[in-house]
Amino acid sequence: MKLYAPNGVFMAQHFPTAVGNEAVRKAYDMTFDAITLSVDFNIIEVVPINDEWAFARTASAGTTKLKAGGGGPEANQELFVMQKIDGVWKIARTDSLPRSPRAERLDPFETYPESRIVGVDVLMKHYLRSAVYENFPWQPASETNPTTTFLVPLIWSDTVLFHAALQLSSIRLKNRQSCNSDRDMKTLSGECIRLLRDRVESSGTELQVSDETISAVAMLATMEHEKGNLRMMRMHLDGLKKMVDLRGGLSSIRETNPMVANSIFWAFAVASYEVPYPNLDPVLPTPFSADHGLLSLPAGPFVSHFQDFDPSYEPTQSQELQDLGVQKDIASVVTSIQHVSQLVPTNSYPTASTSQVILTRMCSLLSFLLSIQPINASLVGDNVALISESMRLCTLLHVLTPWRGLAPDGTITINLLLHQLISSLKLLLGTPTNSTNMVMLWMFCTGAVAADKMPERLWFVGHLVEMTEEMGIRTWEEMKALVSRVIWHERLHSRPYVQLWGEIEEKRKESSDD
Repeated sequence: MKLYAPNGVFMAQHFPTAVGNEAVRKAYDMTFDAITLSVDFNIIEVVPINDEWAFARTASAGTTKLKAGGGGPEANQELFVMQKIDGVWKIARTDSLPRSPRAERLDPFETYPESRIVGVDVLMKHYLRSAVYENFPWQPASETNPTTTFLVPLIWSDTVLFHAALQLSSIRLKNRQSCNSDRDMKTLSGECIRLLRDRVESSGTELQVSDETISAVAMLATMEHEKGNLRMMRMHLDGLKKMVDLRGGLSSIRETNPMVANSIFWAFAVASYEVPYPNLDPVLPTPFSADHGLLSLPAGPFVSHFQDFDPSYEPTQSQELQDLGVQKDIASVVTSIQHVSQLVPTNSYPTASTSQVILTRMCSLLSFLLSIQPINASLVGDNVALISESMRLCTLLHVLTPWRGLAPDGTITINLLLHQLISSLKLLLGTPTNSTNMVMLWMFCTGAVAADKMPERLWFVGHLVEMTEEMGIRTWEEMKALVSRVIWHERLHSRPYVQLWGEIEEKRKESSDD
């Protein structure tokens, strides 16, 4: 796809616009009548959707000078929706993406779907900031953020999803600033439901269960979760589950837009305190396909879901966990998460596509763990079953706890998992074959970190005092050497684990003084 002007520089104001989008041309003309640019434009990534549509993302940096006087440095990202008409690629839609939560739009025009709602610009600015940079899945403000590349464009292209985003933004803006009237919110809610009902009742099946429609319903479910409206949340999740089934399951949606699948996963995950997580991934998923210049996955059994990124994983970890009683598939998940936890902090990936692969594989692994049914009462005395169940819960807590507080907030689900873990560990401690080892130490540490500032933390710390004494652990370095062999992310977990060790030492000292 040739996106460069004849002089070799991509300058959108010189690029042909699609029929019916003359507003794009006029807006550029108005802008460049008022300013003089000295800016470098670079194409970060081109993502073909099909033979007719594609996304192109650019970054620019330089200076502007107002012809009326004044000016200064400028930096921006723009997302272009390209349409091929009569063999020529043309700009069909464009919008600026903020580089940080505080960034302002540099775009002098809006190309949103048509709306009856007043204040669209304010709501969309807030949505971009909260949804892209302060939301699950958290990603830093950078050119490799997969949300801006693969999810935000759907909002610009679909009226129903666009209005769902407006409504979610309205709720969050009211919670933060108390600036939206109930009347305005009711108007927006009514318009959103009207558009969704019209889509479901008047469209063909393909549009009824499209990525855009499914994303809108997932967004509405998370909005009701944030409002605490459980009845409406259950209704939207019930509809969402039916849509996912009609599409052939979550794995089928991952093939069309993985970020949509990831948002579905999180919508169900944060609500699992009220609606049990559906069986979206009943078997351990194979690695989500990636064609981004990565290594080839082996044809036979593989050890890590991320070994095509880097082969320097620990090949014996999965078997070591199985030898300590962890069921094979859960051990595979633990090994994969440990591997990617070592890769992400020390590597940068060049495109949003590659970042999306990492995130999608992580979400699919967590979805598998959530899809596993809790331990059956008949297996209460089974040491392997109890260790595997405890490891399943701990792995979820280990990954989800750092996301606590990110909207849509999963804190209630995290707390539910924590109490399930306590129940499982109590049963495990009561089995005659239970022994203190690396896995038990890591699981109790994980529970303690998840219970920070909660009364339950004392229970975990009390058992860790006994375990560390029994295992002869005398220093933080000795403790870290063991827990870091299971799952360890240095940047996310070093500080809370050091704090935990301080509490263990204090309790051990108190015990010795008694």
